Amino acid sequence: MMNTLFLNGKIAALDEKNNFYEALGIKNNIIEFLGTTEEGNAEKASYDQIIDLNGKVVLPGFNDSHLHLLNYGYTLEKMDLTKVNSIEEMIAAGIEFIAERQATSLNCLLGRGWNQDKLNENRFPTREDLDKISTEIPVIFTRICGHIAVCNSVALDHIYHGILEGNKNIDLSKGIFMEDALSIIYGIIPPPSVESMKSMILRTCDELLSYGITSVQTDDFDAMPDKSFENVIKAYKELLSEGNLKVRIYEQCLFENLDVFKEFIHNGYKTGMGDDFFKIGPLKLLLDGALGGRTALLREAYSDDAGNCGIGLYSQEALNKYIKTAHDNGFQTAAHCIGDKAMDLYLNALDNLNTPLKAGRHGIVHCQITNGEIIERMNNMDVMAYIQPIFLDYDMHIVEDRVGSRYKETYAFKTMDDKGIKLSIGCDAPVVHFNPFENLYSAVCRKDLNNFPEGGFMPEEKLSLERALKLFTSGSAYCSFDEDKKGTLEIGKLADLVVLDKDIFKIPEDEIRYVQAEMTMVDGKIVYTR
Repeated sequence: MMNTLFLNGKIAALDEKNNFYEALGIKNNIIEFLGTTEEGNAEKASYDQIIDLNGKVVLPGFNDSHLHLLNYGYTLEKMDLTKVNSIEEMIAAGIEFIAERQATSLNCLLGRGWNQDKLNENRFPTREDLDKISTEIPVIFTRICGHIAVCNSVALDHIYHGILEGNKNIDLSKGIFMEDALSIIYGIIPPPSVESMKSMILRTCDELLSYGITSVQTDDFDAMPDKSFENVIKAYKELLSEGNLKVRIYEQCLFENLDVFKEFIHNGYKTGMGDDFFKIGPLKLLLDGALGGRTALLREAYSDDAGNCGIGLYSQEALNKYIKTAHDNGFQTAAHCIGDKAMDLYLNALDNLNTPLKAGRHGIVHCQITNGEIIERMNNMDVMAYIQPIFLDYDMHIVEDRVGSRYKETYAFKTMDDKGIKLSIGCDAPVVHFNPFENLYSAVCRKDLNNFPEGGFMPEEKLSLERALKLFTSGSAYCSFDEDKKGTLEIGKLADLVVLDKDIFKIPEDEIRYVQAEMTMVDGKIVYTR
């Protein structure tokens, strides 16, 4: 392995003392020297490769604490619905998509990314709309959040209708499936092969590295229609054995069925199993839906949808059982909770364990519709928060409509941080893109990507740049029990880093979103250059 010495840089260790260095030396895959350029010059003879940074900023590699890596790669193969502005445009684009692919024997049209709030009609598309695209092949279009899908009549014809009757999360007349009912409609889609999945992973990893993301904590087990955890693990392990896995993976293990989770346990899996490139992480639990589609589970009804409190996927009794099973078998847990009622259920289940929780590093993914009581409880129970500041780009425009005056205690990043709650930053791709600089901008400025509003949304909850950077590096490393290995640039830690094209510490805050990665290194190897 090449031993590399960086000189003449602005190297931000992001350690406890906020040290900056000019030179950094790497031997094998470990940082073994930090100092001035003068001190580095004296060490040149022991290095194979010398890189002059010409004053560029170096940071620890970004660690995205929650996304869907495999699903992002899968989504790239689907029809992109993020830019359609009307259902009429959606229909025309679908017809064109099919026509362009007739020669490939397209047997199912999948799309993702529509958002009713951005459509001229301001409503969900329906089966009647999608029937105008095709009456011959199934069409399934998933909302941007991934919690709602609509299909055409052909798709419905492929399902045994006996399993649809009485399901409260299915509207057959409109072809709409929500939350746990999605597995029914996705069940008609042929699953990709392991080789196809490997290609999806590689394509996504290459893009992650181009943004300086060197580690991810990813929920992949439900990414494919067959929800086969065996195939997902096989795909990653084959890439690892082939030497092709260049992003470090901490797998957030989602199981909708307790019996399948018990099978996983029986196969010997538990949190921490694996190596520095692929490791089994927490049991991931999906407790509710999303705010945009009004399926996040709330204590009180939506302000713009009387009587609707969202969708909960577990009773308290069932959730208690699930989490106790995880705890008794050596699993950390991470629960998707957007609504306050979902957070109540999760905290109750943890409290039911009647044991100190700090060592388990349990956490709430998203943690959006909070209040002072929930935040205080999280702090007292040592429960982490996996936050997505980039969600503000859309959510700041709808949250007051959705929850009324309750919005004043939501997306409370600084309040949680000041309390001492352990925070980390992620993006939830493919819900939004994983560009870390847009995420940092959202955390620091609390504006949408059009620089609105002036002064920021709930500006009292802004994070400093230094704090946001740490949550995106060492904060995320803490979630995976890796704070002694990565997250800061310190002697003895893994050589994962990113070189920036601009001095992120000096540019105006509004320009943070335009920063780019110029070079990315993982495990002491340069894996990307712009």
